[in-house]
Amino acid sequence: MALARDDINFENIKREADVEMLVKNMVQTNNMIAHLKYEQLEMRNEIKRRDETINKLEDDARKDKRWNMLWHNHLDDNIDNTKIVLAFVFSINILFTYFMSR
Repeated sequence: MALARDDINFENIKREADVEMLVKNMVQTNNMIAHLKYEQLEMRNEIKRRDETINKLEDDARKDKRWNMLWHNHLDDNIDNTKIVLAFVFSINILFTYFMSR
C-alpha cells in the first residue's frame, strides 16, 4: 500500500528490469563474440604456421631429393671410373704374369 501511495508504477519497474536484463545479455553476447573472434584469429595463425611448416618440410624434401640425386650420380661416376681403373690394372697384371712366366 505504501508503494501505491508513492506513485510507483510496477510496469515501469518491470520494463526497466527487462531492459537491464537485455543489456546484460547483449554485453555477454558481445563478450562471447569478441572471444570467438580472438579464437578464430588464433586458429588462423595456427593454420598459417602449420602451412609454413609444411612448405618448409616440402622444400627440405625437394632439396634432399636433389642432393641424393647428385650424390647418386657422383657415386655412379666414381664406380664407372673404378671399373675402368680395375680393368686396366687387371689387364696389366695379366700381361705382367704372361711375360714373367716365359
